This record gives sequence, structure tokens and C-alpha cells, in this order.
Amino acid sequence: MGSKMSEDVRKKHETIGQGTNESGIEKQGTEKQGTEKQGTENNGVEKQEAGKHAKDQRLNGRKGDRGYWRILLVFSGSTAVLNLLGCSKGFCDWYKLTVYGWISDLLGMLTGWMPFVLGELLGYAGALAVLFGVVLFVLLPFLRKRAGFRKFSAGFGKGLLMTVVVILFVYTLNWILPFRGTILKVKGATERGYHVLEVQNVRNYIVNQLNACAEEVLRDENGSVIYDREEMARAVFTAMKAQAGEYPLLSGYYPPMKGALCSDFLEWMNIGGYTYPYTMEITWNYYCNDLYYPFLLAHEASHHQGYYQENEANFIAFLACTQSEDPLIRYAGYNEIYYYMNNAYAEALYGVMDKDSVVAMYKEQPQVSDLVQKDRQEAREASRKRYEAASHPAQKLETVSAQVADKGWSVQGDLLQENSYEGVVKMVLQYFDVQKGGLEDAF
Repeated sequence: MGSKMSEDVRKKHETIGQGTNESGIEKQGTEKQGTEKQGTENNGVEKQEAGKHAKDQRLNGRKGDRGYWRILLVFSGSTAVLNLLGCSKGFCDWYKLTVYGWISDLLGMLTGWMPFVLGELLGYAGALAVLFGVVLFVLLPFLRKRAGFRKFSAGFGKGLLMTVVVILFVYTLNWILPFRGTILKVKGATERGYHVLEVQNVRNYIVNQLNACAEEVLRDENGSVIYDREEMARAVFTAMKAQAGEYPLLSGYYPPMKGALCSDFLEWMNIGGYTYPYTMEITWNYYCNDLYYPFLLAHEASHHQGYYQENEANFIAFLACTQSEDPLIRYAGYNEIYYYMNNAYAEALYGVMDKDSVVAMYKEQPQVSDLVQKDRQEAREASRKRYEAASHPAQKLETVSAQVADKGWSVQGDLLQENSYEGVVKMVLQYFDVQKGGLEDAF
């Protein structure tokens, strides 16, 4: 009996233990099911969050696109409106006298301190961007199935489009509107023609003043003119500001003139300097001669102040230089304007005389002194040495550049007509006509 009871007890314990194990297995199964259910719920939440994030990205992308197109519309619309208003000379004149000066002064101050020509670098960057855009366009048919390439190309294209629109807007403000204003008129002058004797009297006066200035300038122990670009710049700007009473646009800020990185091309194209309307920087061809430098600076600074017609800039440069207190600045002014007046005089003579008579008449007039000739030659020689001392990796493009320039000068002359560089002759004649009370007699 005792033995039987022990067996019953053993079986009872086994039954209880088996029940306990089965309950544990059931519990584990329940926990597993709960974990799977929780995982399913987590996956659902993650999918919902991913979907929401993707939706937010799409919404943000659409908002960004709307913002982009709104900005683009504002700039393009403003440009169109300003160009329509620019058809009115009255509006352009008002703009030059009120708004333009603030823009040119601000940009001139922002870029003037930079040791490099920002406008030139931006021009190079723009050319590379356009070239890169062409490459993307060529590759598009082959890589259009790649989402990354399509996205990048679309972004680049939008950026390039925005850049072009902004450039047109700035160009309208800084060049188109000032250029379309009323052409500068000589104070007190009347519209009339000038005969040969009057042109001769003005030409001879300029020759006499040129020769006199050559005797006044400072020279070194070898008799060569002493050139100091910083001193010349200060004297030029002082002389230009002195004319602000008659010509109010000249009262603004004058940025320093910078040496152009592309001086080689400017030299080959016979260009002394350039004004960048996007950054309001004025530049000069590093190889231009020292005697020409003050007149060139005054010419480019005139553009910066709002006188964008070439005859206007030449006249302002002549006026400022020849009325400067610095004899070297006066010397440079008379030297440059001499070429225009001397050519005009020769053309006037050929219009009424045969060749032999022209030569005889010309020899009777005052001529440029030997000292002036010496200074010109030394200035040209110094310029040539600067050119020869530098490397010119694009030398093979010199002929092409010269041909392009010749065509460009011809087209510009046809378009601007009397407002081109040579148009300054008429303005100089009018100026002396007013100042001298007539040009019939020598003065």
C-alpha cells in the first residue's frame, strides 16, 4: 500500500507539472502573438509617418516652387514695367537725378574695396554656367530616366533662369534707364553748324594749351614726366566733383578704377577701359599709357555717374581734366581732345580744299611741340614694355579680337551716330562758342 500511494503521488505530481508546462507554452505563445501584433502596429505607424513625411516633402516642394515662381514673376514683371517706363525720357531723367545715384553709390562702395574686378569674375562664371547648362541639355536624352539627374538638371535650370532674370533687372536699373535719358547738352549752347575757320580756331587753342601744359608738369632728372596713379586719381575725382554745380550727377561717390584681368583682350581690341553695370566697377586696360590714364579714368567715372553715351563721357572727361588745378591732369585732357579736334579739322579742310591746299593750310597752323612729342613717345614705350614683360597665353586670338573690335566699333558708331566717341567734337565746339562768345576770331 505504501508503494501504491507513492506511485499515485508521483503520477499526480507529473500531471501537475505537465499542466504547468502547458500553461507556460500557452503563455509564451500569447506573448509572441502580442509581439507580432505590436510589430505590425509599429510597422503601420512607421508607414504612416513615412507617408506623412513624403507628403510634407511634396507640400514643401510645392510651396518652394510657388515661392520661386512668384519671385521670378516679380523680377520679370518689374523689368518689363521699367522698360516700358524707360520709353519716356522724362522718366529716365527723373530716375537718373533721384534713384540712380543711390544705386551706383551703394554698389560702388560695396565693390570698390575688393582688390579684384567682381563684375569680370561674375561674367566668367556666367559663361561657364551657360556652357554647363548646354552640356546638361545634351546629356538629358541619355540620362532622363535617372531621377537624381532629372532633379539636379531641373534645379540647375531654375537657378540659371532666375539668374538671367535678375541680371536683366539690374541691367535695366543700372544701364538701360540712364542710357535712355536726355543727351547731355552744353549749357547755353545753340544748335548750329561750324565752318572751317571756327574749327581751326578751337583746334589751335587746344594745341597752344597742350604745349603750355607740357612746360608745367613735374619731371624727373631725365626730363621725363612723373606719373603717380593715386595722385592722378585724386586730382581727377576732385576736378569732376567741381563740375557738379553744372552737372549734378557728378556729385556722387567715385570708386577706384581697377586693372582688368582681361587686359590682353582689351589691348587687342583697342579698348582703354570698361564699366560693369552689374557691379558698378570701372576698369582700365593695364597696358594703356600713363598720359592717357587721367582722361580714361574721367571717362569711365562719367559712365559710373550716369553719363552712358560716349560723347557725354568724353565731354565730361574733357571738361573736368582741362579745368583741373593739376597741370598733369590738364595736360592729359588737352592731349586726348587734341586727336579728336585735329581729325575734325583735317576733315573740314578736305571738305573745301584739294589735298595740296590742305597740306599747305595745315602747315600754317600751330603744331604740337617737340616736348609733347617726346612725352607721348615715352608713354607709349612704357606701355609697350609693360605688355612685353607680361605673358600672353591667348596671343593667338589677337587677330580675331582685333577683327571683332573693328566690326564692333563700326556698328556702335552707326547705332550711336553723333553720340559716339567722335560726337564730342560738336560739344567741344559748342562749349568754346559759349565760353568765348563766338569762334570767328582766334583766341
